[in-house]
Formats: sequence, C-alpha cells, structure tokens
Amino acid sequence: MKALNNYISKVPKVFTSKMANNGKYAAIDQGIISLSNFLASVLLARLVSPTELGVYVLGFLAIYFIRSVQDGLIIQPLNTFGAISTPGEFKGYFSAAAIQQLILAALSSFIALMVGWILTSLGNDTVGPTIFTLWFCFFTWQLQEFFRRTFYTRGEVQKAVILSGVSNIIRLAIILLPGIHQEITGRTGLNAIGWGALAATIIGLWMAKKYFTREIPNLRTTWMKNWRFGRWILGASMADWAVLHLYPIIMAGMVSFAAAGAYQALQNLVAPVHVLLRATDTFATPLAAKAYHQSGFPKLNRILLLIYLVAGVPIIGLLILNMIFAPQLLELLKGDTYLPYANGIFAMVIFYFFLYINWPLQIAFRAIRQGKHIFIANLLAIVSMFSVGIWFIHKWELYGAIAGQALNALIISVVLLIAWRKLKTASSTASQPASK
Repeated sequence: MKALNNYISKVPKVFTSKMANNGKYAAIDQGIISLSNFLASVLLARLVSPTELGVYVLGFLAIYFIRSVQDGLIIQPLNTFGAISTPGEFKGYFSAAAIQQLILAALSSFIALMVGWILTSLGNDTVGPTIFTLWFCFFTWQLQEFFRRTFYTRGEVQKAVILSGVSNIIRLAIILLPGIHQEITGRTGLNAIGWGALAATIIGLWMAKKYFTREIPNLRTTWMKNWRFGRWILGASMADWAVLHLYPIIMAGMVSFAAAGAYQALQNLVAPVHVLLRATDTFATPLAAKAYHQSGFPKLNRILLLIYLVAGVPIIGLLILNMIFAPQLLELLKGDTYLPYANGIFAMVIFYFFLYINWPLQIAFRAIRQGKHIFIANLLAIVSMFSVGIWFIHKWELYGAIAGQALNALIISVVLLIAWRKLKTASSTASQPASK
C-alpha cells in the first residue's frame, strides 16, 4: 500500500516535467489521428452504402497489416536503438533505416499493385479494385509514419503533430468535397489517406534533413541488427494485427461486407480509447526502452504503473458511458441504419477493457526486447480465433465476431500478466545479494 501511495504521489509530476511536454504533444498527435479516423468513418457511413463502408474498412485494415510489418522490421528497432544512440550514431543508423524503409514501402506497394490488377482482370470487381487502390497508400503512408515515429524517438514530438495535422486535413477534405455531390465510394476514403500521407512525407523529409548523413553504416549489418531484435516483434506485430483486425475480414467472408460496416460503426463509439492507447504506445516505447537501458527493471516497472494510472481513468470512464448511451450515440453519429446492432457495444466494451490491460504490458516487453512473450500470447489468441472464434461468428455473426475479439484480448492479457510476474520475480531474485 505504501508503494502504491508513492506511485500515486508522483502522478502530478508527470504533468509538469519535460517528459510531460512531449506527452501532451503525443496526446494531441494521436488525438488528431483518432479524431480524423473517426470523422472519416462517420462521413463515409453517411455518404456511402454499408457495403462500400465495408470496402473502406477492409482496405483500412490492410494498411494496418502493412503497419504491423513496418513496426517489426523498422519502427520498433528505430524506437529502441535510436532512443539510446548519440546524435552522431543516430544519423548513420537513421540513414540506413531510411533506405530499408524505402525498399519495404516500394516492395509492398508493388505487391498490392500486382495482386489488385490480377484479381480485377479475373473479374473480381470488389476486392481487386480495392487492393489495387492500396498501392498508393502503402507507399506514402509508410514513409509518413517513418518520419513521424523518428521525431518521437528523438523527442521532437511537435514535428509529428505537424505531419499528422497536414495529412489528415488533406484526407478529410478529399472525402468531404466529392461527398457534397454524392460522388464517393469506399475507395475514395483510401485514396484520401494516400494523398494526405504524400503531403506529410514531403514535409517530414524536409524537417528530418538534419538526420541524414552520407556516412551510412553497412546496410547488411544494420539490417541484421534490426532483424535480431525485430524478428520477434515482427511476429508479434503480425499476430497482433490478426488478433485485432482479422475478425472483420473473416466476418465479411462468412456474413457480408455490410456486417463489416456495422462492426466499424460500433467500434467508432469506443474509438477515442485509441487516443490514449496509441499515444501511449508511440510516446512511451522509446521512453521505456531508454529507462530500462539506464536504470533497469525497477524504473521500467514504475513507468508501467504510471501508464495504468494515468490512462485508466479516462478509458474506463469512456467505456462506461458507451455502455449506457450506445443507442443514442449510434443514432447521433450514424443515423438509424446501425441502431439494430446497438447491443453489440457490451461485447465491444469488454474487448477494449482487456485491450487496455494488455497494451501497456506489450510496451514494456518491447522495451526490454522480449517480443517472444507478445508473439506467444498472440499466437494462442490466433488459435482461439480459428477455433472458438469462427464458431462464434457462425453462431452469432457480428456479435460473435466481437465476442471472439474479447476472448482474444482476455487470453493475451492473462499470458502477458503471468509472463511479467515471472520476469519481476526473476529480476528481484537476481538483484538480492548472495547469502553468506
């Protein structure tokens, strides 16, 4: 109890330190992103059919898949190694990582282009054109995200806010302007993401010019360094994507694209939770990595507890409000089209509660370069998804998909809590002096 009071007494200092200044920018940054995602979804829900909204949702989830690959191969190594590098070391590492990021963006863009073209040529007039559209998003969005996360790593979060603001203003304008004349589809929303990201990439390239150098380390050496650290993170990120985002895709195949649109409508009600979760992930990962590098496990554990305390109140409050006012919020934001699905909010709230439980733990495991635990937890959840989860969807369709996600989040939370407890015990034992 004394230790808990000590942690609580430190919470006010979080809002007055230098770290807090960057934390506020991080909250603003993620707020812009989450609000823009929310507004784009609301606009599309009112301007297109549920099927076209489902097309947008599936394309958006494909972008998230590419983000999971980028996260493991580029971003998380950048967060960890970049946070503990000297300015001179960082320039060389950043320049090598930028080349690798460009290759990854070009490769994923080419794959989307070819797969979309092949499917469209074979007569698939829904999935084919959607994947073809994604080639542009895959390329520009990854480059924008690379620069945005670089600024987090070096403590220049205000620059990340500029990138997010520019990209999302352009994105919403592209959706809204043709929407006035009702000339809009789900692919319009995907193209809007790509054009906004292109503008942000150009600005990010200019703002990050001081990090580039001609003295680039051996690319193979840098790649192997990233791979040794990032391979488990890559597996964990892809598994995490599957656990979080594959359910709507499976549901679209088993039920309909319209069901995926209904899922998105319900998820939008709890979308503000991502303001804190994503901001915490982006901001706290390099901070936690640096703390662990400098002071070891005890300081990292304090940061983890502070994350739970600071983020917990608004997240839990928001989830409770959604449970009470879900029908009214759905009607206000989406009209009466999705009102029959309002009861699904109860399963969605449970899903997001367990997501709040395991999200900070994933940050901590990445900070100590223990991505294996995240991978194993998500792998167990995937096994559940392709067994119990598919049965849930077959039995209850939309509600079954959300219940399956809640079960996945519970499994991940339990596995990570057990693993973290074991690490704490092992660390405590190792730090005790040997008995004479």
